[in-house]
Amino acid sequence: MKSEFELAVAQIAADKGLDTDDVLEAVRAAVKSAYLDLPGSIEDVSAEVDAAGDFKIYANRTVVGSIMDDSVEISLDDSQKLDPSAQVGEVIQVDITPKGFSRIAAQKARQTMLQTLKQSERLLVVDQYAKHVGELLVGKVSRIDNRGTLVEFGRAEALLPFNEQISTERLRINQRIRVLLVDVIDVGRGPQLIVSRSNPDFVRRLFENEIPEISNNVVEIVNIARDAGLRTKVAVRSLQEGLDPVGSCVGIRGARIQAIVRDLVPEKVEIIEFSEDSVSYIANSLSPAKVQSVGINVEQNLADVLVQSDMVSLAIGRDGQNARLAARLTGWRINIRDASAPDTLKTEADPESVQELDGGNREDVPLEDATDEALSSLELMNDDAELSSDKE
Repeated sequence: MKSEFELAVAQIAADKGLDTDDVLEAVRAAVKSAYLDLPGSIEDVSAEVDAAGDFKIYANRTVVGSIMDDSVEISLDDSQKLDPSAQVGEVIQVDITPKGFSRIAAQKARQTMLQTLKQSERLLVVDQYAKHVGELLVGKVSRIDNRGTLVEFGRAEALLPFNEQISTERLRINQRIRVLLVDVIDVGRGPQLIVSRSNPDFVRRLFENEIPEISNNVVEIVNIARDAGLRTKVAVRSLQEGLDPVGSCVGIRGARIQAIVRDLVPEKVEIIEFSEDSVSYIANSLSPAKVQSVGINVEQNLADVLVQSDMVSLAIGRDGQNARLAARLTGWRINIRDASAPDTLKTEADPESVQELDGGNREDVPLEDATDEALSSLELMNDDAELSSDKE
C-alpha cells in the first residue's frame, strides 16, 4: 500500500502533467537547497527522500587508512560499519542529516520545489508545442485586459497579443476560439506560447482543415492578402486537370466557405483563381469589379487597369482596400483608371502597402517586432495571477 507521501507525489504529477520521477527530483533539489542554506553546510552532498517522506542528506567520503580531513574522508573501520565491503580509496555515502532537518526542510524547501516544478512544466510545454508551430489550436479565453488576451490549452497558456487579434472581433471570457500557434519563445521566465488570429496563415490553415482538395494537394493556395477583420483575398489554382479550384473551395451551396467564414465573421473572404498569365491574374484579383483591359510594364512591375466608369469605385474599394489587396495578392503595382478618361489616375496600389485599421487596436507589424512587448505583457499577467494566488 502506498504511503501518504507517495500518493501526494502521484497526485502532483497527475495535476501538473509530469512523471513522478520529475516530481521526486524536484523534491530532492528542494531538500538539498534547504540543507545548503544551513550554517556550516558542505557542498558535496546529495538529498534523498524515502517512501514515508523523510528527508536524508548524504555526503561523499573517501575511505582512507589515516584521516587528514574528516569533512571529505572516513576511516576504513568506520566505513566498514556502514558497508562491510568498503576498501581504502573507495567513495561511500555517509548520512549527515542534521537533527530536526525534516521540519526545517519542509519549511524552506517549499518555494524551491514549486519553482522547480514550474520549470519542469515549462519544459514540458516546449516539448509538446514546439513541433506544432504553424498549426491551428483550439483554446478557451481565460483572461482579457489592456495588455492582451490569455488563451488556455489544457495545462498550457498562450498570449494572443493585440497586434495578432482581429480588430473587429470582441472576445469573451470562456469563449472557445481557434488560433494559429506562431511561436514558442524560450525566455528568462520560461517558454511562452504566442498565438494569432490575424496572421494570413490562420486563414490558410482554416482552408486546409475544411477543404480536402487543399489538404490532399489537389488544389494549391498560391497567396493570401488579408486585412484581418475586414477582407481577405485567397488565390488558388488546380493541380489536377479539369478541376475547378474556386468551386472546390466554395463547396455545394457555399457550405465549405461558410464553415471557414464562421471563424472570421464579419471578415469577407474572396476566392480568386490564379493564372500564370499576369494579365488574367491581375484582372481576377480585382473581383468583383469587371476589368476592361490590363496593360503591364514588366520593368516597372506596374499594371495599368482600365475599368468602366460604373466599376471604378468597385475596383478601388472602400478606402482603396480592393485595389490594395489585389496588389498584395499579385505582387504588382496596380493603377486604376476610368476607361472613359484613361489619362486620369484614379488610384495607385502598391503590393507593400498595408492598412492601419480604425480604432488603433492593431497595426500590421512583423511578429518579431512585437515579441518583447508581447512577452512583457504575458509576464505581467502571470505575475498578477501569481500574486492573486498567493493572497488566496
